[in-house]
Amino acid sequence: MKSLSRPTALLALALCATPVLAAPEADAEQLRAATIKLINMLVEQGVLTREKADALLAEANKPGPVRVPYMPEFQRKELKDEVELDLAARAAREGWAKPGSVPAWVRSLEWEGDLRTRYQYDDYASSNSPAAFFTNVTETNRQRLEVSPATTTEDRTRFRVRARAGLTAKVDEHWAAGLRLTTGSSSDPISSNQTLGNYGNRFTVAFDRAYVRGKRGNFSAVLGRFGNPWFSTDLVWANDLGFDGLALQWTPELTAEWQGFATLGATPIQEVELSREDKWLYGLQAGVTRLGTAERMGARFGLAYYHYDNIVGEYSTPGTSDREYTAVQFAQKGNTYFNVSSSTDPLRPLPLLALASEFRLVNLTGQVDFPVPGGRRVAITGDYVRNIGFDRARVSERVGRDVAPETTGYQIRVAFGSPEMKAAHDWQASMAYKRLERDAVVDAYTDGDFRLGGTDAKGYILGLSYGVGKNTAASVRYFSGDAISGAPLSIDVLQVELNVRF
Repeated sequence: MKSLSRPTALLALALCATPVLAAPEADAEQLRAATIKLINMLVEQGVLTREKADALLAEANKPGPVRVPYMPEFQRKELKDEVELDLAARAAREGWAKPGSVPAWVRSLEWEGDLRTRYQYDDYASSNSPAAFFTNVTETNRQRLEVSPATTTEDRTRFRVRARAGLTAKVDEHWAAGLRLTTGSSSDPISSNQTLGNYGNRFTVAFDRAYVRGKRGNFSAVLGRFGNPWFSTDLVWANDLGFDGLALQWTPELTAEWQGFATLGATPIQEVELSREDKWLYGLQAGVTRLGTAERMGARFGLAYYHYDNIVGEYSTPGTSDREYTAVQFAQKGNTYFNVSSSTDPLRPLPLLALASEFRLVNLTGQVDFPVPGGRRVAITGDYVRNIGFDRARVSERVGRDVAPETTGYQIRVAFGSPEMKAAHDWQASMAYKRLERDAVVDAYTDGDFRLGGTDAKGYILGLSYGVGKNTAASVRYFSGDAISGAPLSIDVLQVELNVRF
């Protein structure tokens, strides 16, 4: 029975094994008959091909004693159950089972994932200001020993990997649950990248999705940790960013071609154990969508308002640490910060940096895409954001100097080619220009690739992707970013990637 697959062989063993070491002639005939019947049943159900079945039948009809290993009843049952699950999973994966032959719980599971390898070169301009002009806010708050400078002149080469695997379980027509594992640092909310070259240590893997989703008619809700629920670009929200909390969405049909959408979200940013002043993000977005086809234009427009609550820093009472929780736990660079620590020790100042401005964001996002000859499409995306919560007088008072409002940002992007990299020879070229002023958005959550993250940045982005196989694409992206009003800091970033989706 060398030609029998492992699952089928185990199934035959589980069903036919009897507690004897050598079968008498009558028992041997019964065993051969049972084996032949089993093989024919497997052919009828599509588990075996007729060619393999004929080979097995020839093996089963050979004369001679039949020896079957002894297997206790409970062990046979366990093996039978294991093989049935193995067969069901294989049938679902390879698509060779007949409808209804796969258990419902297996059919309700959907797996997806991707693996991306990246070469990245960070090029710092020689004219950049010294590192002393910049502060690594996250490290400064983490170490609390001295102000930690950021890199401004040392070029860097990195090889990086991102791996993600997600599972969605559909409970019924209304309820589903999802989980996703990903690489990346647990202290970096905007990136799932794992930098190679860590003395061979294993990658850190954590859940970045864990949610329950409910849907009834045009209404849906998701609760837990989930992906970005807003129609947006990376001007405001980084692509890998996850959201905690609750999001509700309504998608009414407006006309035969247009569909509306309204999304309401409440996201806890930081739960403070000894205070009622937890940090929260609330958002409301409304818009319309027109689904594009091979012959007609598609479009989507959304207007959003994002309200951060309790995000501004507050000075601690002298000699105490009662307001230190208002400092940021993660930041990139660009926003206006001030020290909320009350420490007066000149030998150990213990700096603790917090945001100086409120953030009340009005965000308008739009995209149109239309077909062009050759089966390709052109997509034009625009994004504009303004922080209407900035108060010049209060920010200047907190910082101790006059701080002018720099509170707007915008991005325009044009892409031409295939909408997605699904097959070999698909391709897409893109070009974008971005300008994001110092306090236009919270720098912690915006794109981490353009000028290596943060705000107070302007420049362009070029991209080219090419499909090298099914769901496999190679891409090159080049980011060129400069400071807008702060100390000179120009960073160009080159990324060469290979991405496989499954």
